[in-house]
Amino acid sequence: MTTARDLRDASTKVLRDCVIHGYPIDPDSLAGWVYRGTSLGLPDVVAKLTWKTFQKTFHRDPSTGKLIGWNVRLEQDGIDAPSRPKTKRGRPVTEWNYEVISPEGVPMPEGFDRGLIIDYSRAANPPGVVRFMKDPLVALSEGSADELLGVSYAVVAGRTMETPTYFTLEREHPIDYVPHDHPRGAASISPLSLTRVERGWAEELFSAIVPTGGDEGLLAFMSADRETFWRCFDESTAPLVRAGLRPMVHTLTFLPLVSGFRKPFFALSEDERERFLQHASKSRAYFVRQSLVTLKTLACFAYFDDPRVRARYDATPPPGAP
Repeated sequence: MTTARDLRDASTKVLRDCVIHGYPIDPDSLAGWVYRGTSLGLPDVVAKLTWKTFQKTFHRDPSTGKLIGWNVRLEQDGIDAPSRPKTKRGRPVTEWNYEVISPEGVPMPEGFDRGLIIDYSRAANPPGVVRFMKDPLVALSEGSADELLGVSYAVVAGRTMETPTYFTLEREHPIDYVPHDHPRGAASISPLSLTRVERGWAEELFSAIVPTGGDEGLLAFMSADRETFWRCFDESTAPLVRAGLRPMVHTLTFLPLVSGFRKPFFALSEDERERFLQHASKSRAYFVRQSLVTLKTLACFAYFDDPRVRARYDATPPPGAP
């Protein structure tokens, strides 16, 4: 019998075979439970932009009878550490809401119909990539819902695109928090705010655009305080600018896939990133060039928003000073 622990170091080929040959799940066996999730199959650089461990919940909505759920962000204390939800204002941080449905009539890659489907398009989520995603979910043992295996794929214009994002779920404890019961729950998410994943994509672009790397005593971009920048950006920036950032980030993140690099920006090497940015700066498409100019401006704002960076330059004497 294959267990969740057995799959931690499995290849994506093995993981995909386990999904295709997994066992169906009784949705009632999930209702009311929190599962501990472990992300599998992703390169370390990608995992750092998202999370390695998380929680998924399965809640039977008493008003509709639907099986719904949400992701809970965890403090990244280690793959075997006890689950410790991140909190904000004393409540667990939740995101990526979903409804759990049967696979009938859902577009999907061949063989992904063995179990249930976690469908993010059927729940309150901000605009962005999340609304294109679906996760087939199968049991690792026949007749048991204690350990599950899932994978993410996208549906765009009716066509499916597989990803290497696999995860295991292990039953943890009964649900003890339902964000939908609170007025600041899932439905109140600002549609203009970037998701945590999209912010990670933007920061990878910012880091390449401001390539200090810690050289000459300069603070590396990824060591700077980016949270302050994002908070100010969401609170103070004009709605039109905020609305325009998402398509710009998506364009520059995924344009390398069709520009000869065959990988999204966050998976490129340092040399490939530099070559892509040079390519984008000379693009015949105005939107690509303008996206790069806009992100250069925001990258500088984000970098110089850190007081340690400002102090470094404030301490520099003017030209001609003794």
